[in-house]
Amino acid sequence: MLKRLGQVLAALALLAVIAAGLTVAAPHRQGASHELTTSTIPVLWVLSDSHFITPQLHDQGEAYTEIKQSAAGKDIQHQPVAIKALVHAALTAKPRPTAVILTGDVTFNGERASAQDLAKRLAPLQAAGIHVLAIPGNHDIYDGWARKYKGKNQYKVPQISPTEWRRIFSDGYQSEIAEDSASLSYTIALNANYQLIMLDSNIYTIQPSNRNPNTGGELKPATMSWLKTQLAAGKKAGRTSLVFMHHNLYQHNHVVSTGYVLNNAKALRKLLTRYQVPALFSGHIHAQDVMAGKKGEPVEVVNGSYSISPAGYGVVQLTSKDLTYTRKQADLLPVLTAKQKQNPELAHYQRYLKKLFLQNGEGLAVQSLYNRPGITEADLDAGMHFMGELNWRFFTGQDHISDTEVNALKQTRGYQVDAKTASLKRYINTIIQDTNMNDLHFTIKTK
Repeated sequence: MLKRLGQVLAALALLAVIAAGLTVAAPHRQGASHELTTSTIPVLWVLSDSHFITPQLHDQGEAYTEIKQSAAGKDIQHQPVAIKALVHAALTAKPRPTAVILTGDVTFNGERASAQDLAKRLAPLQAAGIHVLAIPGNHDIYDGWARKYKGKNQYKVPQISPTEWRRIFSDGYQSEIAEDSASLSYTIALNANYQLIMLDSNIYTIQPSNRNPNTGGELKPATMSWLKTQLAAGKKAGRTSLVFMHHNLYQHNHVVSTGYVLNNAKALRKLLTRYQVPALFSGHIHAQDVMAGKKGEPVEVVNGSYSISPAGYGVVQLTSKDLTYTRKQADLLPVLTAKQKQNPELAHYQRYLKKLFLQNGEGLAVQSLYNRPGITEADLDAGMHFMGELNWRFFTGQDHISDTEVNALKQTRGYQVDAKTASLKRYINTIIQDTNMNDLHFTIKTK
């Protein structure tokens, strides 16, 4: 019996040594307290929904062309160049950002190869000391639509598992001070004044999927409990918490909101308000929109998709007491080769992006107006162009206009044609004017 007891104690001692070794090998799992920067005025760049597909997964053939044409205004063709432009802009910025933050849907449809390729393209940032902090979107983890496009055919390709996500976008997980065991959420100590809470708001399977991704999002009860602990710890440490996730905290469009607003947004708003979180950053709806909630609730900044006009991203400048946000847009010219400058889509990228997006909005009007009684060709043309332009203004955050400008729009032939259709009029009324906050630039107090 004593001999057996000795063997058990020896085994336990060996396990303790192994555990100690693991602690040394992975200190971030034990709540390391290191901060990303000692600067009291750090800068963060935030972008969302790049929907990057690696060139390795298509051959410009028929199947890929069909996908491009059904991409709802997204530019998936030139994302490699757009990402290169983003990296160049960050490396040459004065000051450089402390971190570039990706708030989900970084891949087109959750192709593992796309995530790996994107991470390589962002690696120069990390080599220069700029952190890359990523959280997944609904298209990233176990997306059953992950495909390779060759000739006329589509082929299934490996998807991204939660474990592979941590490995591919390891910077955040290696820099974290805490990680949620129930999701891919984690916390970063930015500096002495702020912490960044990266929330995984997605609903996905526990193994590779054969289905389309779940559009909706929800924080698990365990994640909500973890978040409360993180907010309390931040407050105790004197750090203001800024929160990042893919799904929306508020309803940014009253016609189109199902599947975009977090299922338990009400509970999250209450928790963030309790701990005086000044701002939350999200994506998902592809529209550039900034909204303040009720008194004491966070301001939500929804960054428009980096894959649609105008390929925008947010520059967040922090001081100990305030936060200033400015929307910037991609400039491809500094990174184009001589050959690429001969391509009008790249040389005039902003014009190309707007054309892509206008086509999508115009199609919405055509579907609703075509063959309706009393609609002439001239009416159809006016209604189509009005809807395209108005939709573009909303998605690019340029709808913060005066009542006078609204009245002028309502006098146009395009508005009057579209307003005859109940569904179009209802949607137009939700995007014609933003009376909340300026979507492109603002400053708020954080303490």
